[in-house]
Amino acid sequence: MSTDPRLLAERVSIETGLAFTGSEGWDNDGCRWFELLPAEHPVGQTFTLRTVVGWRRIDVHFRPGNFAADLVEAMGAVDETGRRTFRSVLGACCDAGAGVVLTVNGAASDLGDEAIWAVPWRSFGLVISKGMLSINEGDVEADMRQIGLWTSRAAAAIFALLPLEASVDDAEEESGEVIGLPEGAKTRIEVNRYERDQRNRAAALAIHGYSCKACELDMGKRYGAVAAGLIEVHHVTPVSELGPGYIINPKTDLTPLCPNCHSVAHRRSPPFSVVELRRMLQLI
Repeated sequence: MSTDPRLLAERVSIETGLAFTGSEGWDNDGCRWFELLPAEHPVGQTFTLRTVVGWRRIDVHFRPGNFAADLVEAMGAVDETGRRTFRSVLGACCDAGAGVVLTVNGAASDLGDEAIWAVPWRSFGLVISKGMLSINEGDVEADMRQIGLWTSRAAAAIFALLPLEASVDDAEEESGEVIGLPEGAKTRIEVNRYERDQRNRAAALAIHGYSCKACELDMGKRYGAVAAGLIEVHHVTPVSELGPGYIINPKTDLTPLCPNCHSVAHRRSPPFSVVELRRMLQLI
């Protein structure tokens, strides 16, 4: 299987907004692995995602660095939005037939157990495994799509737990005070913030996949590996209908649309629904 770990790193970097570097190798069992490492972070204080490709099987392992105790503790103290997103992504993995092994402080933990958030995390482990896959059969692009899909799902779950710092632009968007924009700009800024939030975007794609829900276009299949994961995320419910403190549910509130369908959806306010777009395309 001839694949490029740099393309895998680029894809996950775009989806999460966190820059990764990629490497590859072979383990003692003769299985090929791909490893992603957050760029520009001390190796021991961050984490790696290792995707092991076996016969018709993919296993993605989260591995914290040897000196990543502060990171692990911060992940366990994530806010409710992060917790919900984490559970939603892993729930989607289970729905797709994957096995999820979660360990907190050395003990196997249930995804729905609220008690895992009540104690400081000293250690954390996650393995997502999917068998019975149509890989290793000579179709390199199809193999890479599966590798990218399951690596991205694991990355989205982990990204939901990471301590994120708001940028200056985020602070400006929160205030709604944008110089040079006309009255009503605050609503548009909020729409952009909700739809661009990288944690929400990564989770939505992990849950819904990378095909346009309206026209069914998969950019990776159309253009090849260079376009894998290239899709836009649409906010189903208009922001004006969301109350204060609303927590985005990437499973129900967000959906992937290709650039064309996304543009058409916003030709009206409120936006056209996915069902309406599919009717325009005579798909239903």
